[in-house]
Amino acid sequence: MSIDYAELKKGGFLKQKQSGNFIMRLRTVGGNLTAEQLAGVTELAKKYGRGYVHLTTRQGVEIPWVALENFDGIRNEMKKLNLLPGTCGPRIRTVVSCPGTDVCGFALMDSQRAAATLDEAFFGREVPIKTKIGVSGCPNSCSKPQENDIGFKGAVEPAFNPEVCTGCGLCARICPAKALRMVGDKPEIDRSKCIHEGNCVSSCPSDAWQAARRGFHLYVGGKIGRFPQLGVKIAEFVPEEELVETVEKVLAGFRVLARKGERIADVINRVGADVFRRTVFEQEEKTECAK
Repeated sequence: MSIDYAELKKGGFLKQKQSGNFIMRLRTVGGNLTAEQLAGVTELAKKYGRGYVHLTTRQGVEIPWVALENFDGIRNEMKKLNLLPGTCGPRIRTVVSCPGTDVCGFALMDSQRAAATLDEAFFGREVPIKTKIGVSGCPNSCSKPQENDIGFKGAVEPAFNPEVCTGCGLCARICPAKALRMVGDKPEIDRSKCIHEGNCVSSCPSDAWQAARRGFHLYVGGKIGRFPQLGVKIAEFVPEEELVETVEKVLAGFRVLARKGERIADVINRVGADVFRRTVFEQEEKTECAK
């Protein structure tokens, strides 16, 4: 019998080094599973594997030692538990995320909702080469968006109202980037140093600091592997409602510039970040002019 390993891989069924054995890859959305799903994974690992699971670096779950003949059985039971299969190969992978505003006091943006939106729009899409997306709710970058091909990091732009400032100096003392200093009894900000974490906004006792803008900084070209590098920032304060549109632009620009076998990082290394940025954001302008 001929086995289409590429098709199995597409559905998260990965060939093990041991003949006849496979790894069943499950994905999560933003790293979340219900208690019932976790219990279900336990039973699947006992029934079809060897009673253990592997937690992946992309917030997924893998059940090793699954026999080929059990593929249909484990997939059917996964569906009953609302467990989602992962994927591999030249496709968009699981979108990873930090906990976000639901539970984290540092989060500036709802990274969980953003990850769910992006996962629904892009997971499993066929692309020229594997592509990874990550979302972080703030500059702490707990989900490492800069290590993804496409990464979003929550940010806030502070605006100052001197009329209500009491001159307490708290904002300057707690600014992690030392972007604020007191000049007389008023703070002065160096915008070039600001990392948009919003400590001044959240801590100001008189509300002299307010959020002028909130959104996601966009990073592209991150990867790990044999030749790791961090992504470069090509846009700031992308609104949550524009995330899907923004990823579409990045993918379109990537297709224009990429050579066979290149990831976004390789394209940026070859043509430069400025060329990549212009290509990404000029695609829409060219389309509009052609109408």
